[in-house]
Amino acid sequence: MKDIYLVHITLPDVFSQAFYDLIQKQRNHINELLERQIIISYSLDMERKNVWVFISANSEKEVRNRLNSFPIIKEVKVIIHELAFHDAAHKALPDLILN
Repeated sequence: MKDIYLVHITLPDVFSQAFYDLIQKQRNHINELLERQIIISYSLDMERKNVWVFISANSEKEVRNRLNSFPIIKEVKVIIHELAFHDAAHKALPDLILN
């Protein structure tokens, strides 16, 4: 069974044009990992200084390998926390209406 890791990413104080150019690539990559359920959630604070990512992985090494695939990884600081548990509300499909 895979473990859940919380990754705290600190974004640069000032975004360079090169960093702005990476943002869409980053979003596309994150969306792919969300679809594959490798990333459980991805959140950005209102000040655009911190990102929190919940990742499902077998080890911290696997998490680091995933993070190395992030287009922004060379521009940010990262702290990885292995979690004892992670509870979340389940996303449910809307009720079907049969007419």
